[in-house]
Amino acid sequence: MNRLSISVIIETITRDDYAPGAVADDLQGSIEAVRRQTYPRELIETIVVVDQMFDRRDAGEVLRRHPSVKLVESPEHNYFAAKNAGAQAASGSLVVLLDGDCEPAADWLEMLASRFEPGVDAVAGRTRYTGNSLGARTFSVSDFSNVVGDETGAASGFNLNNVAFRREVLLAHPLDTRIRRNGGCYLLYHQLRAAGARILYEPRATVRHGLDIRGFGFVKKHFERGFDGVSVYRVDGGAVLRGTRLFRRFGVLALVALACRRVVLDWLRLLRDRRQIGVSLSTLPYFALVTVMTRFIELTGGVTALARSPRATMVTAATPR
Repeated sequence: MNRLSISVIIETITRDDYAPGAVADDLQGSIEAVRRQTYPRELIETIVVVDQMFDRRDAGEVLRRHPSVKLVESPEHNYFAAKNAGAQAASGSLVVLLDGDCEPAADWLEMLASRFEPGVDAVAGRTRYTGNSLGARTFSVSDFSNVVGDETGAASGFNLNNVAFRREVLLAHPLDTRIRRNGGCYLLYHQLRAAGARILYEPRATVRHGLDIRGFGFVKKHFERGFDGVSVYRVDGGAVLRGTRLFRRFGVLALVALACRRVVLDWLRLLRDRRQIGVSLSTLPYFALVTVMTRFIELTGGVTALARSPRATMVTAATPR
């Protein structure tokens, strides 16, 4: 069996979502989880991406604990710039993206790599919040269950905390760093689909995401998703997203219409893919209400972004900076 070399990219931007702590401690779980992979260790390269806001003493401590890790510097403190910098420094045939607050299962890389048959450009895994609390179970559905597979195995999307690309594919289609934090995965997925890429879903490639939704953290998370969603439409130069032309023509009215459409699509996905998602028939009404709530919060964020810059220039450049 011909094994592919893999570069795992771990960024440090997600530390912004938590109380300040030692960087080496924050990354310990994700780095150790990569070290425990069943995939041949000699074929795994682990890259940690830092930026100018990173204390060099902290970098030294990361290397002291994990001498095999490769440190790379991002040109800016931006989630997507960090992912791009890691991909550019990677030497593996596959580039696998993992957030610094995520811990993959031991067979994660094995499962992702197993799907890279000829013609496959990317493979998305299954992400859920860690733990079994009501909040973790609830928001695992609203935040991550948009990624499912159809009857052919094709993925409906991917999360940048659990996805593998052929390196040349990601280098040819870098993430757009004009987006502040949210929505870059949504845009890239549709850009790749428009370019004819084949993207599969592998539910056995599982990752546990840190709980950044404690308390009212879910409100902040979904508000920012809606806020950043306006930027996504503005940088979508190729208009690969269905809502881009509508947004550019009708502004806030389009955001309302798109939010309503997403609620309907959420409900249809819950009903059609409930077994994949992991919800029972009896809990469908509960999760349907949760989707309405989260989409309303996102709409509020989008309207706020539009109100702050109603005359912002629409960016039409097709290539990210």
